[in-house]
Amino acid sequence: MSNTYTFTPTNLVSNSLGIVVAVDFTVTVSDGAHSFTINGHTALNAPPATPIPYTQLTQAEVIYWVQNLVGTQMQEQADAELAAYIKRTPTRSEEHTSELQ
Repeated sequence: MSNTYTFTPTNLVSNSLGIVVAVDFTVTVSDGAHSFTINGHTALNAPPATPIPYTQLTQAEVIYWVQNLVGTQMQEQADAELAAYIKRTPTRSEEHTSELQ
């Protein structure tokens, strides 16, 4: 089973003209049994040819921007963080064994 990723914008940074120039976001990775969330930030390379007013942006548009800019890199980082989390989280049998000792 492959991991699933959920990108969620948490803050939009806009300039004095109201154009979004950076995005703070989270990425949650899940393998079906475990999940882990990491934070990210990315500056936008340039505003779109026709800037969308801050008040009219949709979450889907912002997620699209973030995924195009840093999607693969953030997925790889999230995978590594999830693997490390799973390694340091005891399984039920390990918890039971340590309770018996």
